[in-house]
Amino acid sequence: MTRRAPRGIYLALLPSFALLAVFNYWPIVSAFFHSFYRWDPGGVEEYTGLSNFARLMHDAVMWKAFANLALVIGANLTIKLAVPLAVAVLIFHLRREAWRYFYRVLFVVPMVVPAMVVTLLWQFVYADGGLLAALLQALGLNNFIKGWLSNPQAALGALIGVGFPFVSGFALLVFYAGLLNIPDSVLESARLEGAGWWRRFWRIELPLLLGQMRVIVVLTMIGTMQGYELFLILTRGGPGYTTMVPGLWMYLCGFSFNEMGYACSIGVVLFLAMLGLTVLNLRFMKQEEIA
Repeated sequence: MTRRAPRGIYLALLPSFALLAVFNYWPIVSAFFHSFYRWDPGGVEEYTGLSNFARLMHDAVMWKAFANLALVIGANLTIKLAVPLAVAVLIFHLRREAWRYFYRVLFVVPMVVPAMVVTLLWQFVYADGGLLAALLQALGLNNFIKGWLSNPQAALGALIGVGFPFVSGFALLVFYAGLLNIPDSVLESARLEGAGWWRRFWRIELPLLLGQMRVIVVLTMIGTMQGYELFLILTRGGPGYTTMVPGLWMYLCGFSFNEMGYACSIGVVLFLAMLGLTVLNLRFMKQEEIA
């Protein structure tokens, strides 16, 4: 028997849907529409068909940005999967619940610090004569001191290094929740059969955390493709274009070069890429549920 929801519920949801449509769906529709136009703020819109997308295909800066993005995604995936997983496993196997709670809180507290503050702190770390330079000088490693954000060979690596020691509180909680869902009887059986910690982790815990790993992979990829604030604040894509990423190039085209139509075409490409990743993730999750 199908239960009917009161009509009042639909009316109560209308304001939320209206705000969602205005601030989320309408910008998407507008970006798709204007990606086919030469559109400069305050100027006359001119329909140009697929010329913005054709230009994008021949834009050397855009290809450099995509190459950088691939490197950053690869590094972020490695970092955000390995480090939080290792820390979550270590905390999970602590004997006393009080220590587990303490370490969980210790790693989650940094989540309340605004990302802008963290970025500005790293600007101080990488500055000439900053914290990193002072540390290397104190260790007698003067030869390693360089302009971390101004050296083309070091800038992208320095940006990837932001966030050290890379223990994401969110990923840590996701992995820890997955470990809690493993039945005690399974782990106890493995111990009784003489399985060591590495064998338990490799044969039992890691396979049962694949769902959590998939979620972290998709969220990390989408977040990395969307995010450009770090690059904007610390290097603005430089030196040259060595730290340019697609999101930042879209921002600069739109708000620095007043080429909103071209910026919209970049946004459309990024949106379709992220949508494709989301659909793939949902499909894999559905196949796992069926299996």
